[in-house]
Amino acid sequence: MSQWMKIPCLHKHLQLKTTLTGGQSFRWNKHDSFQDEFIGVFANIVWILKQTETDLLYKIVGELPYPNPNNQDHVSDVKKQRISAKKENLAQIRLKVPEPDRYASCGKLLYPQSYYESLLRVYFRLDVDLERCYDQWNKCHVHFENSADQFYAVRQLDQDPVENLFSFICSQNNNISRISGLVEKICTHYGDKICEYNGTTFYNFPDAGKLASQQVEEHLRQLSFGYRAKYIQKSADEILAKGDLEWFRKLQQLDYKEAHRELLTLTGIGPKVADCICLMSLNHLQAIPVDTHVFQIARNYLPHLAKCKTISGKMYGEIGDKFREVYGSNAGWAQTVLFCADLRQFKEKSGDVDNGNSEGPKDGQKKGKNKR
Repeated sequence: MSQWMKIPCLHKHLQLKTTLTGGQSFRWNKHDSFQDEFIGVFANIVWILKQTETDLLYKIVGELPYPNPNNQDHVSDVKKQRISAKKENLAQIRLKVPEPDRYASCGKLLYPQSYYESLLRVYFRLDVDLERCYDQWNKCHVHFENSADQFYAVRQLDQDPVENLFSFICSQNNNISRISGLVEKICTHYGDKICEYNGTTFYNFPDAGKLASQQVEEHLRQLSFGYRAKYIQKSADEILAKGDLEWFRKLQQLDYKEAHRELLTLTGIGPKVADCICLMSLNHLQAIPVDTHVFQIARNYLPHLAKCKTISGKMYGEIGDKFREVYGSNAGWAQTVLFCADLRQFKEKSGDVDNGNSEGPKDGQKKGKNKR
């Protein structure tokens, strides 16, 4: 395991606990008895993170090499020219940063420290001036100003779209704890081993190809995925047919509405899950995932919703459009802050946390493509 390393990041610019455990990613946990440390997996790396007032500190517990490596440390000049003429390594669609051009010259890490800093900066969107965003959002609506005072630096993660998509299929009719368990089962049974640490074996999230065979559905049912097993296997197969990582690249390049419509063509992806994927991994920061918590929040902006019990398709679109009207191009990020505030209030009232991911089949609804 590496020693503690750090990148400059003021505590007031990143609220680590809420960002990691507020329902965006499901692979982060407290690190043993260290209340201020979190252990988790992203970009084929097992990380331990903590903060000081001035820095974000990290350790690398274990890692896998960059997928499909073209690393140029040990290749000839001719081969380097061929590599540079090739298409961009498609692994960048999942890892979000380019492949390092060399290995580390010494130490326990595979790559230079700058690579890990780049991963963290992209993952937490640290280059976004969040104080300025909060100042703007406070002026947009009094509800934000009143709700977000304790949630001063909630960051919108920029995640692997493959992991994000299948994680939110698991989220349907589920709570955060159980979603995390299902995601870990996918990784344990279909991912590649990264390392063992403190008695736990860590795995990366598999690619869609490993989830696409027909045998996967039955296996996942045996692992207690229920109807989600069919959604996972079918959508994985459809993703391969659409072009796999090239398709995800296309979704990043499309405008938000087009990307959302394209995601709805997958089995088991309804409007809310499609918006989660757009917001959390495709860089469409205006996407508004409307679940039960956001529905309650929206009554502060659309008072007539107080008379409504359930979310219709028309109402879903109305809520998203209203948030975009109020908060602009980063409306989804503002909504994430409000969601975390509402989730905390819900937890304090009930003693439990349900993240409102209620897009599973209702009574009398076919367990096929889940649309509302």
